[in-house]
Amino acid sequence: MRKRRHISVSLIILLIFTVLSLFPVYWTVTTAFKKPSQIMVLPPDFIPTSGTPDNFKEAFSEKHIGTFFGNSLLIAVATTLMTLLLASLAGYGYSRFRFKGRKSAMMLVIIVRMIPALIYMVPYYIIFNNLGMLDSKLALTVVYITANLPLAIWLATGFFDEIPAEVFESAKIDGCSEFQVYRKIALPLVIPGLVVISILVFLASYNEFGTALVLLFNDANKTLPVGISGMLQLQKDTPYGLLAAAGTIALIPAFILALTTQKYVQKGITAGAVKG
Repeated sequence: MRKRRHISVSLIILLIFTVLSLFPVYWTVTTAFKKPSQIMVLPPDFIPTSGTPDNFKEAFSEKHIGTFFGNSLLIAVATTLMTLLLASLAGYGYSRFRFKGRKSAMMLVIIVRMIPALIYMVPYYIIFNNLGMLDSKLALTVVYITANLPLAIWLATGFFDEIPAEVFESAKIDGCSEFQVYRKIALPLVIPGLVVISILVFLASYNEFGTALVLLFNDANKTLPVGISGMLQLQKDTPYGLLAAAGTIALIPAFILALTTQKYVQKGITAGAVKG
């Protein structure tokens, strides 16, 4: 009886937290389909009986939300792919080889991650200005790769460390080169862990605001967070419906990731385990 009561209380608490977590998402999506007269009303219109796509039409036709969304996806995907490639190579090297200064190098990698990103803004601006790369998606992608690599390397090293040494020794006895061991043996075993890293890197790049605000000026290159913030500056009154529509569009990648990568995230905790 006591055990059932404990389970019931736990389920109620989980339900409350679930509702509190999902309600802002629900409110954003429903507001995106509301007319201006339906938004600021008392009592609030929790369950709209009618809707309109006008906010989405305005977002795409007048506010360039499609361009911003495409830029964010392009930069985030490019950052994720390059970060995964470099982090997996570095993580494999740190895990497989023992060399003088290895621990110090690993510690330096994670210390770099601890430095606030805003400290780099002025150096980045000066460097890319001298290179003629200001206001370019390539410059922002390079910055994001640099910013995400330390944590990605640290995590990748941990995932490779979970692979038993006997697996590598067997592959070497069978005649595999070091790169073949990395590509054919190690990578398949840590795929769940790499998926976890890719999610973290993608979301960090997709949602980043400060660096993009400093380095990008033209609407053709702006990312989604910067583009959405510009909607507030162009109008005297807060366009709640328009902002909600933009927010709904911004939710799409996170929603897709949550649906398609859940099993990999769960396996990522035990990534590298060998099944007998």
